[in-house]
Amino acid sequence: MTLLAGENICKEFDGREIFRDLSFSIIDTDRIGLVGPNGIGKTTLFELMAGHLTPDSGAITKAKNCTLSYLEQEFAGSEESTLFDYVSAARGDLLTMRSEIRQVEKDLEENPDSKPLLEKLGDLQHHFETSGGYEYEAEIKAILMGLGFAEFRFRSRMDSFSGGERNRASLARILAGRGTLLLLDEPTNHLDIDSTIWLEQYLSGLNKAYIIVSHDRTFLNNTVNKVWELTGRKIEQYFNGFEKYLTERKDRYSQIEHWYKHQQEEIKRIEDFIRRNMAGQKTKQAQSKMKYLSRIKRIELPVEERREVSFRVDSGERSFNLVLAAEKADFGYGHRAVIRDVSFNLYRGDRAGMIGANGSGKTTIIRSILGELDLLEGSVSLGQKVEIAYFDQELSDLNDDNTVIDELWQVDPMTEAGRLRTFLARFGFRGEDVLKKVVVLSGGEKTKLALAKLLFLPANFLIFDEPTNHLDIESRQALEEALLNYGGTYLVVSHDRYFLDKVAQRILSIEGGAMRLYEGNYSYFREKKDAETVRPEKKPTSPDKIRQYADFKKLSQTKGRIKKELRSTDSKIKDHETILHRLENDITYNIPKTDWEKLTEAHKEKERIEEILLKLYDHLEELKQLDAEYTESDSQPD
Repeated sequence: MTLLAGENICKEFDGREIFRDLSFSIIDTDRIGLVGPNGIGKTTLFELMAGHLTPDSGAITKAKNCTLSYLEQEFAGSEESTLFDYVSAARGDLLTMRSEIRQVEKDLEENPDSKPLLEKLGDLQHHFETSGGYEYEAEIKAILMGLGFAEFRFRSRMDSFSGGERNRASLARILAGRGTLLLLDEPTNHLDIDSTIWLEQYLSGLNKAYIIVSHDRTFLNNTVNKVWELTGRKIEQYFNGFEKYLTERKDRYSQIEHWYKHQQEEIKRIEDFIRRNMAGQKTKQAQSKMKYLSRIKRIELPVEERREVSFRVDSGERSFNLVLAAEKADFGYGHRAVIRDVSFNLYRGDRAGMIGANGSGKTTIIRSILGELDLLEGSVSLGQKVEIAYFDQELSDLNDDNTVIDELWQVDPMTEAGRLRTFLARFGFRGEDVLKKVVVLSGGEKTKLALAKLLFLPANFLIFDEPTNHLDIESRQALEEALLNYGGTYLVVSHDRYFLDKVAQRILSIEGGAMRLYEGNYSYFREKKDAETVRPEKKPTSPDKIRQYADFKKLSQTKGRIKKELRSTDSKIKDHETILHRLENDITYNIPKTDWEKLTEAHKEKERIEEILLKLYDHLEELKQLDAEYTESDSQPD
């Protein structure tokens, strides 16, 4: 069923044609990735679909049963409401029904025998239940936690959150709402890897149509079944998912270039004939061929909106073999350690990626390496002849009042303007673009300018903090190629899994306040982590646990104690499972749906019992492993 359709859409801004005779159709099973270089018009198309902009000509038609939800790149909600209330407001229908139910319950207290009131209450409760009212708060909680919000912050006001956190809250509100067509503009921009993976899984189970604007290639590959590429003011459609789109697009472009070359050769041959024969004996033939040229449809190369970028990185003077050494380092602020006991070395030529959840301390480590923060314990030292260049994801080194060329001039004031222009052209700034003020640049243009400043002078140790933010796919590919051809050492903090797979050969993973090193790219790291989750290896500390039992008793008594603890834990599990079963029955069958206080208490108690059971299950598995290892060690000959 068609949800939204556009026919012959035309749109201009300041005399620049954005779309010309653009048509599209979206059905209820579509999961579309909308791609194209920065500035091509992806957000403009979303604004037109959402009704925020009006086409200059053409029409957009929305089905009656289509509810459109639009995730914009900037937060547009109330800063005074709490996080939970802001997201809950996505289902205003449920909040209204709940208020009506409470009002009817109050009325019944004064008039308990009123049949109309009792019928109204029953109808409201039934509608509330079938609309998902009783599960809604649990769903919001799951969404917020999936997007990386800690539960203790659910009741915090929106004005206490950062810009990135507010955008995540906007995404949560869209997911919790009733929209049947979701327009998601850069939904992964402020998500860490775990939250991005959660979002992929959530979208895969969503029975809704959606269009995603994203430059995250792994995310698109895992979430879309169709790709729309904006090019030449129109949409080119690909129907086999994102991975195949990359191959099919390359083949299509090669084919168009072949046709274009062949047509140009034919046009040149005909034009030569016309020029030679227009005033000769073959004048009529020449005139006929002129008419033919005026009628043929000229093939256009689909590159007119693309500005080729080609980064190049000069490593400068060769450093000594040891580039960076961290030994038993505690990183943090004041007296609070964020990551403890970190030890690792980086050597000349290392290509390292650093990953971790938002707030895990990645930027803290980087700032400590740069000398901007003091260590709490341990040491971090640079090797000899190491020259650092640093890319800051906040782009704080850019001055909004400067022009593009002035920003680069500040790096080396003695450089001639011609060389600056040539260098900036490789980053997509050509002609008059170099005279633009920084304040008017897009996010992608600012990122490319910051990269240009970073790479203008040679450095043999590059540190990047989220360098792919706001970069389109072509610019990410250019950066990947530049780093792969770089002769120095680099450390990249990134949430872009595809990018890390391309450029990283070692992964530094921050996990639970500690750091682990994986000798491979992101896919290798993921494979190892999945193996640990699915099939845990024997813990090397298990023999130590056995010795802990033996510290207060002889070794021969240890097995008996383990068995006793096994029986006790198993018994506790059975008791708590019985309690849980009783609570579930009470919530489902016994407690009246009108008794909000009892329902809330029952749900809280159910959550508490579930948490206890999870701990008991973990403890039981640990005891079983200890028992198995002790039995194995007991059977070994001396």
